[in-house]
Amino acid sequence: MRKKWAPIAAGVLLLLMVVLCVISVAESKHEAACDVTRSMDINHKKLEITAYARSSRMSQDDLSECVDGAFSLCQEYAEKFFDEQSDKSELGHIANLQKKGAGGRYELSPSPLLLVRSGLMLTECSGGAYDITAGALYRLFEDPEEAPTEEELREALSLCGSSLIETEDHAIRLKDGVVLNLDSLSDCYMCRMLEEYFILCGVANVCVSYGDVVFTSGGRLTTKGVLFWKHIEKEPFEVILPDAYPDLKEDKLIADDGYYAWAARPEAASANDLYTDILPFVSSQTGLPYEHETGSVAVVLENGAHAWYAHAIAHMLLALGKENSMKLLSSGLLETSFDLSIRQVRFEMISGETEFYKNEE
Repeated sequence: MRKKWAPIAAGVLLLLMVVLCVISVAESKHEAACDVTRSMDINHKKLEITAYARSSRMSQDDLSECVDGAFSLCQEYAEKFFDEQSDKSELGHIANLQKKGAGGRYELSPSPLLLVRSGLMLTECSGGAYDITAGALYRLFEDPEEAPTEEELREALSLCGSSLIETEDHAIRLKDGVVLNLDSLSDCYMCRMLEEYFILCGVANVCVSYGDVVFTSGGRLTTKGVLFWKHIEKEPFEVILPDAYPDLKEDKLIADDGYYAWAARPEAASANDLYTDILPFVSSQTGLPYEHETGSVAVVLENGAHAWYAHAIAHMLLALGKENSMKLLSSGLLETSFDLSIRQVRFEMISGETEFYKNEE
């Protein structure tokens, strides 16, 4: 009897070994991965993308094609809509006309029109501390060696204020000479567009760094427990922390997916070359430097419908200063108005002291 069942038992055992071997090979194949890193200048800023995918779902060539497509998409949007230094883009064309004193009604596509409307909401929310109409004022401070005259300041201040801009269904109306400042919003919009693009491509793990805003998606990129992406070094997906943020390394809350952005006043930015977008630290209401001592602001927003506002919010909080920002954050107005989930905000003073706002919910 035993001899009769022996071949059957041996066959079952052999079949089991084959099945286990197939499963092992399949798991090995499933765990294999490919990654692609690209960087180039888009709209006068460095855009860096690292994408990661399992090779069982996407080949290296397919992933490379997907990343290359992301850069093409960003370049197209910059040239068509957002490059404020090019007369060929919608916002650039408006900016050049406004600098010549022209005003009136301007047709806009949905994407730049969204930036204007979003910027107006942030301008109102900050009581004018953050002002998307302050382009004429900021232009006076582009050359730090040449101080503007009182007459130039008066003229520029007369061109600041949300009352000088109106939005319509497909257009905006500007008073003569009003120059929009949508730089931080366009940076974030690019990242938001890329987030949707990679979802459509089926790439769940990606890190996008553009100007002073970073977007990460997928735990594979955030296992180090640190926050800001700077460059790849030694190991793929190693996130490097800039010197300006030593305390963040110990806070495990920051390892989540989300949008990260920071803004700094010129005095704080001069010590850290990581900052790329430095606005003049002057009020669009008085033309004078802000009186508070807040040097830089870093924000951490969880992924959400409007988390891509991160960079504009960082600039707004920097303009408000720590004390006023804390009041605004604690009120919950930002989160309810923009459907945000604010995880953390870090304020660094010129003196070097730091303070955190953390959402305890």
